[in-house]
Amino acid sequence: MTLRAKQLKIAGITFLSLIGLLLLTGFLSRNLLLNHFISSRINNTEATGGMYVHIASARFSGISTIKINRLSVTPPQGDTLLKINEIRVNVNPVSLIFLKLRFGYVEIKNPQLQLVRNGTESNYLFLLKKETDTVQKSDTTTVPLNFKYLTDRIFSLIFNYIPSNILIENAGATAAIDGHYISVKMNQLLIEDREFNTKIFILEDSVANQWELKGEISPADRQMGFTLSTSGIAPVKMPYLQHRWGFLLAFDTLQLDVKYLAESDSTSVITGYARAKNQVINHSRISDRDVLLETGEASFVLRAGNHFAEIDSLTQITYNQQSFRMFARYDNSPEKRIRFRIHEPDFDAGTFFSSLPEGLFNNLRGVKVKGRLSFHLNLDLNPELPDSLVFTSALKSKDFSIQEYGNTNFTYINQEFAYTAFEKGKAVRTFMVGPSNPDFRPLQAIPQRLQYAIMTSEDGAFFYHRGFLPDAIRESLIKNIKERRFARGGSTISMQLVKNVFLTRNKNITRKVEEMLITWLIESERLVSKERMMEVYLNVIETGPMVYGVNEAAHFYFAKDVSKLTLAESIFIASIVPKPKWFKYSFDSNGQLREHMKAYYELVSGKMLGKGWITEQEHQALLPVVELKGPARNLVILSDSIPADFEEDME
Repeated sequence: MTLRAKQLKIAGITFLSLIGLLLLTGFLSRNLLLNHFISSRINNTEATGGMYVHIASARFSGISTIKINRLSVTPPQGDTLLKINEIRVNVNPVSLIFLKLRFGYVEIKNPQLQLVRNGTESNYLFLLKKETDTVQKSDTTTVPLNFKYLTDRIFSLIFNYIPSNILIENAGATAAIDGHYISVKMNQLLIEDREFNTKIFILEDSVANQWELKGEISPADRQMGFTLSTSGIAPVKMPYLQHRWGFLLAFDTLQLDVKYLAESDSTSVITGYARAKNQVINHSRISDRDVLLETGEASFVLRAGNHFAEIDSLTQITYNQQSFRMFARYDNSPEKRIRFRIHEPDFDAGTFFSSLPEGLFNNLRGVKVKGRLSFHLNLDLNPELPDSLVFTSALKSKDFSIQEYGNTNFTYINQEFAYTAFEKGKAVRTFMVGPSNPDFRPLQAIPQRLQYAIMTSEDGAFFYHRGFLPDAIRESLIKNIKERRFARGGSTISMQLVKNVFLTRNKNITRKVEEMLITWLIESERLVSKERMMEVYLNVIETGPMVYGVNEAAHFYFAKDVSKLTLAESIFIASIVPKPKWFKYSFDSNGQLREHMKAYYELVSGKMLGKGWITEQEHQALLPVVELKGPARNLVILSDSIPADFEEDME
């Protein structure tokens, strides 16, 4: 053997000896390293999370199995949040040298999560509080949320740290929140080769149910999916939502499949598919009855960038048999911007109307139509500059016709009919709209000056549009955004008529959609003439406390027939229409119309003059002065002040 060969042999033996010594040292000190690692993690968790973590013991069992006994998490105040009797983890011991863990197999016995809240006292609310900086910084610039970082972080935790094999036994969670009790139990959750299947037992107050959860997680493919279904008598009902927010969400089966891809350094993409069967939804803001949806599904493409979150236009939503594509995007830098778009150039009208979910549009239930439809909606908004709003919307038809009416034949208002007025959702008065009612007035018996004054106030283009004024809707959206509330509706007289005659007064999203659909049907199919619509409208609109129609208004305010009204009196009645119960605050302590009413008179009369509805002589002679002679005189509050919540929307 040559000298060089001997030297290489000695070096190899020395290297292997060092490796062996290192491994032996690591093996002998593995528990020391483990406890150092766990202690550092606990200290970091306690420092940043404001909670106390206690472990009775942690040690290696064999070469690669860690056994942790009696772990507990306790908040600064309140009952213990989490208890776990035993955890067994299979890890690579070498990874401890670098203070990192790579899990192989995990076994968790008897984990118990307990949420308790009574008013402001809670054992979990501290987790929801934002960290406060005790050192005041000179730079108060807000850093925009990085959507890509957040997305990558979430999916990294899911795909990198969930082991391929997990056994969880006797898991339970309870929530006692302000007297509301929820219990969730799983006898066993086994994730084996990334697949899992378990039964979940739910008890909410005294109602019990059983769910089945199954699915798969594949870190190599960056995808996962699950199916949640009922294995009991009742459907799956999402707990706590109804108790806390009055929102009922239930279904027989929910399927979700998701795939994650870091597309580039600046964008991450999430694609997937979601489907729910036999959904039941109920919330006062959605509908006044249960909404039933046989099937609802979505094939989606989501993108997250450094400063944007987007629903790609490839996303397709399907409810029952109707599908549509949508695009939505939110940018938070360099300026905030919200975009939303739906563009469906051609779809079957019959499929659309037959797919409307039960419980949403009662008047349209059972209607049968034929033909084709197209729909376009575009919204582009900088929330900090509401006047920049771009809004367009259009529903168009081709070869469209109504074959059969459903629950409501909208042509019934062409003849005399019974109208029921509602107050806060309750019927308060029913009267006939037609000759049998002594207060009914045909259109030709109502002075044109009153018709024009009300049209100027509510809808000056009534006889020329097809039910909608996009500019009015845009202006109302701008006003609502500025005031951060529903301050203005943008309704035309056509829409107001539909709301008054066919719909209840329950304020929710779908009532507005139903109002627009019925208006579109009536106007596009000419089911009711413009003249009859105006006639009905003027005879049913609320004009005071239990006062309906313009003739009753003329008697209530001025003790005369509507045909005798002056121009000044007509404009006053027009001012009442938007807020009929606020007439009592129209006068100051001297019995004169308030300043805002004088400005309103100038505005309305000026518009009427511009359209040739009154003469220059009538405009010059007009004074904002009226004298109440009817029952309203005894109800007016003469005061120099008005209620704090009094709002004016005279345009």
